[in-house]
Amino acid sequence: MNSYKKIKLSDFVYMNPTERLPKGTIARKISMDQIEPYKKFAFSTDYEPYSGGAKFRNEDTIMARITPCLENGKTAYISGLAEDEIAFGSTEYIVLRAKENISIPDFVYYLTISSIVREPAIKSMVGSSGRQRVQQSVLDELEIPLFSIADQQHIVDILGSIDDKIENNEKFIDALLKKLKLEYTNRFSYKEDKTVSLSHFVSTTIGGDWGKETAEKSFSERIVCIRGADIPEIASGRNGRPPIRYILQKNRVAKELADFEIIVEISGGSPTQSTGRCALITSDLIAQYDCPLICTNFCRALRCVDKKSAAYVYSAFSKMYDDNIFFNYENGTTGIKNLDLQSILDKELVYCPSDTELSDFYSFTNNIYSHISYLKNENNKLNELKQLYLKKFFG
Repeated sequence: MNSYKKIKLSDFVYMNPTERLPKGTIARKISMDQIEPYKKFAFSTDYEPYSGGAKFRNEDTIMARITPCLENGKTAYISGLAEDEIAFGSTEYIVLRAKENISIPDFVYYLTISSIVREPAIKSMVGSSGRQRVQQSVLDELEIPLFSIADQQHIVDILGSIDDKIENNEKFIDALLKKLKLEYTNRFSYKEDKTVSLSHFVSTTIGGDWGKETAEKSFSERIVCIRGADIPEIASGRNGRPPIRYILQKNRVAKELADFEIIVEISGGSPTQSTGRCALITSDLIAQYDCPLICTNFCRALRCVDKKSAAYVYSAFSKMYDDNIFFNYENGTTGIKNLDLQSILDKELVYCPSDTELSDFYSFTNNIYSHISYLKNENNKLNELKQLYLKKFFG
């Protein structure tokens, strides 16, 4: 790599290229929450009126320019849009686009996630604590190796095949989760003569203040604190991995989470999205850490009477969220909405399955999650391989 000539990044790619999208135009939006750390592809089915933010099209790379999103690896390659379709997203994106006969679109993505671009971008960040941003001028002037088109294609062929395999595995995971939802619907159709409230299956709810976070590692406790923003990635069955934090030991009051407990977001939401996003805590998520998992006071965990009840309740909650039932149980201000979780448990009636039916569905659910765990482990290994190749090609 050291033998390559140097070129400014702004001469190698177009930085924040101009696109026309009149305000009020209904367009596809890719929000920061929809970009998964170190995952190449970003796709969204959300359409909103354009009111501002970065604009991009197929084959562009979008990189978060704000802390902690950049440090966490939120960079994505845009694909799946219609021809000439313009999408938009956060004002906190930097958009990079390949230049014809100079750079290859996929290579621009791999260059952007490499240490060649990431490290100088992170070091350039300025601003108040928690709101630091990349200095655009530093990126514009950043000197990078001038990889030939042939070398770029060679790197894309290797790294692209790894990302394609990861993407195929994640599509398989999506199919398995859809199969689980369909199985729930087929098995447990609502019957008026045999219903029970959800509270019948739930022994307690867990939550509370998780304590004061601290930068000091001495006299403090390592924890994983799951937030509402972490729920979609965990629920997707992919590589959800909330960050480890440090809190003062004396301040932790939230209870530790266990296998087959259900995390429910009880505060947040938006005009078009209710609170109530939920995820099932599984043993493979817990096994990734050597410290306790808890949730913020903006979430609650449902501890069911047993695992087979938890499998049933989680599927019931997921369906209610998909059916927009939770809007009926929200209160609070326009900006922050709160979910009355206890009222849902007490008032929402579901089919009351027999013990045998619960056991059979738990077995089915467990098999689904075992298969998902296998695919996740394979993707973890592929991601490790990807990192090795990134280091080999970019140093």
